[in-house]
Amino acid sequence: MNMASIFGIHFGSRFVSTKKFEASLINERNDFERFNSFENSELLKRYQELDALVHSGEFEKKVRELKTARYKDTEQWRQLDQYNAMKSSSDIKTYLKFTKAGLHERMKQIAESDSYQSYLAMKAFVNSGEFHSAKVKKDFKQTEAYTKLKTYEQLSKDPNIKFYLKTEKKTNYKTFTNLENSERLKTFFKLEAIVQSKEFQEHKAFMEDKKRFKKSEEYSLLEEYERLKKNEEIKWYLDIKKKNPFKEFRQWDLTFEDDFDAMHLDTSKWMTGYYWGKALMNDAYALAGEKQFFKDDNVELRDSVARIVTRRDGARGKVWDPAHGFTTQHFEYTSGLISTGQSFRQKYGKFEAKIRFNHSYPMLNAFWMVGEKITPQIDVIKSAFKNGKSIECGVHVMDKNQAVHQMRKAPALNSTTTSTSTPLSGHRKPSFGKSTDKKCTGRSSIFRTRPCTWHFVPYYRKTRLITVFRD
Repeated sequence: MNMASIFGIHFGSRFVSTKKFEASLINERNDFERFNSFENSELLKRYQELDALVHSGEFEKKVRELKTARYKDTEQWRQLDQYNAMKSSSDIKTYLKFTKAGLHERMKQIAESDSYQSYLAMKAFVNSGEFHSAKVKKDFKQTEAYTKLKTYEQLSKDPNIKFYLKTEKKTNYKTFTNLENSERLKTFFKLEAIVQSKEFQEHKAFMEDKKRFKKSEEYSLLEEYERLKKNEEIKWYLDIKKKNPFKEFRQWDLTFEDDFDAMHLDTSKWMTGYYWGKALMNDAYALAGEKQFFKDDNVELRDSVARIVTRRDGARGKVWDPAHGFTTQHFEYTSGLISTGQSFRQKYGKFEAKIRFNHSYPMLNAFWMVGEKITPQIDVIKSAFKNGKSIECGVHVMDKNQAVHQMRKAPALNSTTTSTSTPLSGHRKPSFGKSTDKKCTGRSSIFRTRPCTWHFVPYYRKTRLITVFRD
C-alpha cells in the first residue's frame, strides 16, 4: 500500500465535528475507566461470588431440599422416633418411674449402711453350722452365738432393712437391676441427650416450619443476589462486558501525552527548535530559505492550548545551508517549533494530535515526524496551498539513493466542519505505523492501525503551527 492510498483512507471522507469526535472519545475513555474501576470493586466481587454460588450444583441441591424435604425423611426424625419408642416401652417406663421416685437411691443407701452390712453378717451366722451347733447346747443363752441371734432379730425389725428386703423381691426392682448399666439403657439416654439438645430442637422446629425456606440462609443469599442483579452499575457492567467495546483500547499502551494544562511548556517533553541544533550546539537555527527564526517566546500556553505565534519583530540567528554550513543572518519574522526529538521517539504505533491553524499563505503550518536522518519523513499535515482549501500530506523516502516524495493533496477542513466554541478547535488526526513482526504501542485510540510498506525508523514528532499574527 503506497502513501497516497493510506492518506486517501484518512482524508478521503468528511470528518465529524471536533466537538462530537472528542465527546465520543471522552465518553469511551470515561466508560473504559469506569469499567476498569468497577471491575475491581467490592460490589462486583460480591455479585460474582453470589453468581458462582447460586449456580453451583451444591447450592441448587440445598435449595431443592429446603423446598421439598420432609422431616420424616431425616436422620433426626428417626432418632426421635426410636427415642419415643424406647421411652414408651414397659421396662424403660418402669426404670424411669423407679428412679424418679428415688427408690434406687434409697436402696443404694441402705445396701451401703453399717446396719444392713451387720444384718447380712448376722444372717449368715445364724444360718451357719457353727450357730446350729451352739444352739443345742444347754448354756446357749450365755454364748456369743445367742447374742448374735438377738442382734439379727433386732436388725430384721429395722424399717429400712424391712423396706430393702421387701423391695428387692418386687418386679420393678428386678427390672431396674436388669437395665442398669445395660447397652439398651445407654442407647436410650444417648438418644435422650440428642433429642433434648438445643440444636435438635431448632432443627425440628425449622423442618416443621412451612415457611422454613424463607427463613434459611440460602433464601437470604438468593434475595441478595437478585438485588445485585438489578443494581444499575452491575447491569451496565454486564451489558458492556457482553458487547466488549474496549477491545481497541486494550490493544494500546499510552506512551506519550501532553494536554498543555500547565502554565508553561514542559521542557522535559518538548524542545523548541530543530533537533540537531540542540544536539550539536545547544542553539536554535533555521533552514536556508526560511523567513523566520524560532524563539522560545513564540510558544504560549493558555486554556490548555499550545499556541505557536508568528511575529514581525525581527531577530538574528543561525542558518543552516548544506553548501555553506552555519551562518548568521537577520530574520524579519520570528515563529515557533515544538519537537519531542530529545525526549520521545517511537518506531511503531499511533500518533495523534489536535491541531488548528489559520489560512496564512505563504507561511507554512505543519505536523510531521522524522528520525535521525532526513528520510524517511512523514508529513502528517501541512498547509502548503495558496487557496487555503487544501492541505498536503505524505511521506519522503529514499529509493536507490533517489529521494521519492509520495504526497497527497486533500481537502482542507474549514470552520464549517467544526462546531465548537473553544478558542482553538481543530481535528484530532492519527498517524499510524505498524510492523508485521512487532507489537504496536502508542496512545489508546479508536483508530485502527493499517500495515504500511515503507521502512520505519524511530520517529519523533515536530509541530510548526502559525495561528496568531502580531505586528
